[in-house]
Amino acid sequence: MNDEIQLFLERAREDWLFAENIYRTPYAQRAASPAYYAMFHAAEALLLSIGIETKSHAATKAAFGKHFAKAGRLDSKFHRYLVDGFDARITADYDVTITVKLETVEEMIGQAREFVEAAERYLQPPPP
Repeated sequence: MNDEIQLFLERAREDWLFAENIYRTPYAQRAASPAYYAMFHAAEALLLSIGIETKSHAATKAAFGKHFAKAGRLDSKFHRYLVDGFDARITADYDVTITVKLETVEEMIGQAREFVEAAERYLQPPPP
């Protein structure tokens, strides 16, 4: 695993833990954004591992869906987590008239943990 992939994985884990910490505050809804970014950064690491570099969130979601979900490298639920997480993040970050339900945020944090851990397992070098 190269240094850039490792940095994306570290950022993914940091984002997931940050989301967990925010969720325990009065600003729990704001945890949607780092929960999504945990999944996004994990997806970026996975894509880099097969030589794909993307330039946008839409490109990352599409490439992850094609090369990991549809290709069967990882369970397709992770693509759904990424897509739904993006939508929730947009609502939480930009729409001041709508709040993301706390149950949704809590679910996203669990999905982020699951996504990051799956990426770490996938990217672990095989034992000698």
